[in-house]
Parts: sequence; structure tokens; C-alpha cells
Amino acid sequence: MTSDKIKEYLLLIAGNIKEGTSLDDIYEQLALLEDIDESEEQEKKGEVLSHEEVVSRSRQWLK
Repeated sequence: MTSDKIKEYLLLIAGNIKEGTSLDDIYEQLALLEDIDESEEQEKKGEVLSHEEVVSRSRQWLK
């Protein structure tokens, strides 16, 4: 994540801080936004599984 993207996300998060928001809450929100960015990049690269593939693999994992 670039420093510009971090700044953008921190400003977005800062605008939503409410009474009782902890630093851990902010870290979690920032991590979630980073995960979303990563997932979108993976999708653009075609690094995704179809629903059928997920079902098939999960059946193997849950044996």
C-alpha cells in the first residue's frame, strides 16, 4: 500500500471515529481496507476461484 493510499484511508477512517473508538479499531479498519485492495488486485489478475471450485476444494478440506 502506498503512503498516499494510507493517508487516504486514514482520513476516511478519521471521519468515522466515534466516542469509544480505540486505536485497535483503527488498525482493524486500515487492515480491512488493505485486504480489500489486495483482493481487488487479485481479481484483476484473474487469481480467483469460481464458486464451484471453492465448494469442491472445501469438500476435500473438510474430509
